[in-house]
Amino acid sequence: MKSTSGVARNTVEQSREAAAARAIDYMRRHLSEPLQLADLARVVPFSPFHFHRLFRDVTTMTPARFLAALRMAEARRMLLHSGLTVTAISGHVGYTSAGTFTTQFSRLVGTSPGHFRQMSRLLAGRPCHALAGWLRHAAAEVARPRLMLHVPGSAPGDLVLVGLRGDREATDAPTAWAVAAGGSPVRVATRPGPYQARVVLVRGDSTLTRALVDEEPTSHLFGTTDLVLPQDGYAVARVDAAPPRPTDPPALAIGPVCRLVERFMRLSGPAGRSGPAWTAGRTALATAAIA
Repeated sequence: MKSTSGVARNTVEQSREAAAARAIDYMRRHLSEPLQLADLARVVPFSPFHFHRLFRDVTTMTPARFLAALRMAEARRMLLHSGLTVTAISGHVGYTSAGTFTTQFSRLVGTSPGHFRQMSRLLAGRPCHALAGWLRHAAAEVARPRLMLHVPGSAPGDLVLVGLRGDREATDAPTAWAVAAGGSPVRVATRPGPYQARVVLVRGDSTLTRALVDEEPTSHLFGTTDLVLPQDGYAVARVDAAPPRPTDPPALAIGPVCRLVERFMRLSGPAGRSGPAWTAGRTALATAAIA
């Protein structure tokens, strides 16, 4: 039987999550508007100071950064599924300057809007188990990882994406990233320090665009953990992934995966999985996976 204090804590936590979820739903419905902290706080309603602190505690992000992530997520959907220009899309998601939008998109997604549109349409029809197979062939080439992340529940055909954000970084763009086939540890090379690791596990029978662009709930799992990479050695950490919650931020960094696949396809050429081109493709994948 739960104690009275335990029930009270659960009730408070549920209330906080519900408040954050209401604000996120409001953000989604008003992406094109110039939303301010006070506007969002009135939705809950709390004081701006209390709302800011509550929102960050629940989502691990400030309201402004979460709003930027939602805008980039909607922009990705429009780039994939519409023929609108980048300028038109930037206005639909609340930017008055296409240049500012392009800079923000490139920083958070990891590639320019135009390149994302080209590569996401290529990736749309490719199941993750095919990409995982390429990575599994390349895994032997990866040497001297500084960090090994274990993601329980991942299968060999799944794709695991990891973004590391420095604990003291002033941005939500990842400072290091890796992508690997499921069923094995994810190797990440980065400098020592405290990090938050964000993991997206995409199921092998799904596609990256279904998970990261359309955000279909059954296509992927999401997890976070805080960790410290020491100065004098390697670190091992575990990240448990679960179905995404309404208060989880969108997983934005598909750009590095696009570049990885593009490099592999360019180098592998028509020779397929045999000969020098395949060897070059394997090496390119291994290098990109720990860049």
